Amino acid sequence: MLFFGDSITVGYNDGEGLGWPGRLVRNLITPEGDEVTGYNLGINGDTSQHIAARWQSEANVRSRDEHGLLVFAYGFNDAAKPDGGALQVDLATSVDTSRRIMEEARTRADVLWIGPTPLDETVNPLVTPHASWDMRNDDIVRYDAAYADLAVDLGIPYLRLFPASLPGISHQLPLSRSAECGRQGSSRNRRLRHDRRGCGCVGCVA
Repeated sequence: MLFFGDSITVGYNDGEGLGWPGRLVRNLITPEGDEVTGYNLGINGDTSQHIAARWQSEANVRSRDEHGLLVFAYGFNDAAKPDGGALQVDLATSVDTSRRIMEEARTRADVLWIGPTPLDETVNPLVTPHASWDMRNDDIVRYDAAYADLAVDLGIPYLRLFPASLPGISHQLPLSRSAECGRQGSSRNRRLRHDRRGCGCVGCVA
């Protein structure tokens, strides 16, 4: 299993150093000795364009002749606005880039696409050594919806992490860069584990 994503994938601020991919792989290992190997290939700050530029070469050196599962989880940074400017990767470009990624990926292996997470907007503006970032759920959810439509068009399983609506305070969850992994992140882990061992169709999870 190869996991491509951003800081949420890599497990930034995770006290156990696992990220959600590490927790998922750990929970998939059974007493019967099922062989599961997971590579966490998340990079802080990565957008769809960063992942498009690197995923094939990184997959080549790790998968060799094995097909396995390619997992992509991004979008959070595409929708971020640095220094009060425009979206880092506009929606149309992000969707076009994602189409190229997914069309190629599905010819090589099974693919699972995970949508971006809601965030705690109280962290805005988030100041880093590189920029001051403004991130809004209203922006992120548009990317999520467009990704979901594209996934249906391509026939790729897509796991949506945004609820059907954005009721405000209930979205102030510890899923932002201030607390990107921890107990709350295990809910994603449980849902993925269900899909792997239960119905087998991630697309059925709302």
